[in-house]
Amino acid sequence: MKKLIFCFLFFYNTLFAIEVKCDFEEVYQNGDVQQGFFLLKDEMLRYQYFHEDLYTIIAKNDYYFLINNFNNKTVQKITENTEAIQSLIKISSKFPDIKNQYEQNNMKIKIEKNSKNFIKRIAIISDKLNLSINILNCDFREINRKYFKPFSFEKYEE
Repeated sequence: MKKLIFCFLFFYNTLFAIEVKCDFEEVYQNGDVQQGFFLLKDEMLRYQYFHEDLYTIIAKNDYYFLINNFNNKTVQKITENTEAIQSLIKISSKFPDIKNQYEQNNMKIKIEKNSKNFIKRIAIISDKLNLSINILNCDFREINRKYFKPFSFEKYEE
């Protein structure tokens, strides 16, 4: 019986595993805009800004790393203010069962979905952060795990 439950859980998790590459555009309350792309695979996230002066965030196994885009040999572990990243990963991993609104850790997250029932826009509202993230050009495809390694950082190539 235990083997049957294990097999069910394994196939259930594999069936709903998501692999996607999307572009994003963050719009802040003051009008600032930042653009980049993200990769999502098996609850791992690579969130990379296009601007060379900004950074890439890699989230993997409940660890969060910040890598400078201009010098990808510089890796810092992030231990604070990871709630928004955690929420994005958890919400995306529930695809296709994504709700329109979530509330957790004094943060409200509103979701708009596209015609494929995936995330089109995320609004994050909290005491620390207020922004809108537009999700664009999503491509559901297999993504190599090498793009989620912070200490042997690989440039993403399509």
